[in-house]
Amino acid sequence: MAGGEGVDNGDDENPTMVVESPEWVLSAYAAAGVLTGDHFKLRTRKLSLDLHSIPDDHVAVELLWISVDPYPGGRMSDQDEGLYFSQFALDEVIVTIGIGRVIQSRSSKFSKGDIVISNFFPFSEYSVVAAKFLRVIDQTAGVQISTYLSTLGVIIKYNKAFVNES
Repeated sequence: MAGGEGVDNGDDENPTMVVESPEWVLSAYAAAGVLTGDHFKLRTRKLSLDLHSIPDDHVAVELLWISVDPYPGGRMSDQDEGLYFSQFALDEVIVTIGIGRVIQSRSSKFSKGDIVISNFFPFSEYSVVAAKFLRVIDQTAGVQISTYLSTLGVIIKYNKAFVNES
């Protein structure tokens, strides 16, 4: 966990719940539709995972897996015409299909430890997400968690090594 030293320190009375969370943002649109490292920026922000800082019907999640497929690339070009969703905003966290683990919950639908999937998962190690965009993955189904992302997408395991290599 990069910067996640504050998560679940075992002291339920005085938990340290502020983390340094790496996140990927789009820094420039790809004019010809060809993306390079120059179009992205990795930044870190402090995020409180304290239960009282999370809005009602939201959960704090740790990103575990993302799907990298061709469609979001079109949202990173300088052409907005013909897209189902509009372009990504510059200097805002990129969202994609992802799987994460619930760290804290202010929603009756989710509990700490639940594994969840969303089509609008922030590409950030930790984030606070509206419960309406999440659904629980049934871990008793005997299916590998990454399979829920799609057999059509390329799966990347998000971990500290990925952030440090980038």
